[in-house]
Amino acid sequence: MKSYAIALITLLAVSCAAPNQPKRSETQVVDSEFSPPPGSNQMLRAPITIADGLEVIISDVVIPPNATVPRHYHPGEEFLYVLEGAAVHVEEGKPDRILKAGDAYVIPPRAEHAPRGGAEGARAVVFRVHVEGAEERILVE
Repeated sequence: MKSYAIALITLLAVSCAAPNQPKRSETQVVDSEFSPPPGSNQMLRAPITIADGLEVIISDVVIPPNATVPRHYHPGEEFLYVLEGAAVHVEEGKPDRILKAGDAYVIPPRAEHAPRGGAEGARAVVFRVHVEGAEERILVE
């Protein structure tokens, strides 16, 4: 069952990984260039039908240049693919890691982290898989 969920996430990552794609809806026409605001911009939240009680959240995450995201964790696994720029992944108990365009990374459930944007900032597509209905992000004091 877990391999099916991972395969689904991989398929979604490949189909959503093209940078600067407009967000489309049936009733809205958008500019040919789509640039989301800073932060985690939720694009989809849906149940994983082949795994009872799990859901996936897909976000277009933008970290401005040299900005630090507040320390937080997620109740489930987080899969990310960097589309543009670079960021420093700062995770409790691990050495800092530079993630640049084309890099992919998995953050385990409940891992406290606080990414920091590089000199040009960063943009990533992020997939979070966790128990359906759980909070997406929990801030750490």
